[in-house]
Amino acid sequence: MDFMVLHSILEITKRLGLSSNEANVYINLLKLGPNPVSTVAKNAGVNRSNCYGILEKLFGNGYVQKVRKNGLIYYRATPINSLLNKLKDQRSELDEKINKFSSAVQMFEQVSKESKRKANVVFYEGVDGVKNIMEDTLNMKSKLMRAYASMGELEALLPNYFLNYYRRRVFRQIHVKAIYPADELSFRNKLHDEDELRKTRLIPKDFDFHLDVLIYDHKIAITSLTEKFGVLIENAEMAEAHRKIFDFIWEGAKQYDEMVMEMMKQQYMTHPEFAEIMRRKNLLTGKNSEHSPSTKNLNTNTSTNTNSPINFF
Repeated sequence: MDFMVLHSILEITKRLGLSSNEANVYINLLKLGPNPVSTVAKNAGVNRSNCYGILEKLFGNGYVQKVRKNGLIYYRATPINSLLNKLKDQRSELDEKINKFSSAVQMFEQVSKESKRKANVVFYEGVDGVKNIMEDTLNMKSKLMRAYASMGELEALLPNYFLNYYRRRVFRQIHVKAIYPADELSFRNKLHDEDELRKTRLIPKDFDFHLDVLIYDHKIAITSLTEKFGVLIENAEMAEAHRKIFDFIWEGAKQYDEMVMEMMKQQYMTHPEFAEIMRRKNLLTGKNSEHSPSTKNLNTNTSTNTNSPINFF
């Protein structure tokens, strides 16, 4: 038999859920016809004991049949048409289950709506727990998430994760309003706001809260980035309260964001990567120091230490 044909059959059987060894034994049995385990093992290049285990598993799943001949057990491949009919029956059963579940969706949603009046609290810990929360945000319905985050600590906790996460979030058309303490990483993120469906406001680094707080749908996720644990609260009333608090802080952060951006543009205007992005986005033109927001009142008592100036970044 042509090698390409055999390879195609092997790939098809693997897609049916067979392992490479199971597919190999099944195909050899198709070629050989009814044979004892010793002959099948020899032709398939598998030792006898392993071949016996594979044949018994294939028998249990309906891919192989047994016949007794001269006192010996012979195995033969189930005819292809019989397998096809079996798959069609399985598809019909699956379609029936899908139809039944679809007709019950409204009942499930009604139960879910009733439960939203109660607070559902889940604790999570470790890198996987934080990642599960991020993945959960990709299933949000409201399409707008509010976030406070320390980007440097978040990236350190989940390295090589966010580029793919941003792509998937953008694909789902989920927008973000984010408040970040100012540093190089948060500045880079802000420069990519438009591409990543995000609006960012930067605040002085003295206000770094070492937390990741996400508000979406009826949920509030609060993660300690230093201790690597957090809590997910699902409650419509609490989520709405946190949205209002965020929006109030968002408006108050606008002036800080303007001042921080001007200072960071000056700092990074000679940085090759940042300078190129700022040039493309016309951030290096149209404003000079005369028209930039005043920074003369930055050393105010808004710092937690009234004797020290605010550390912007």
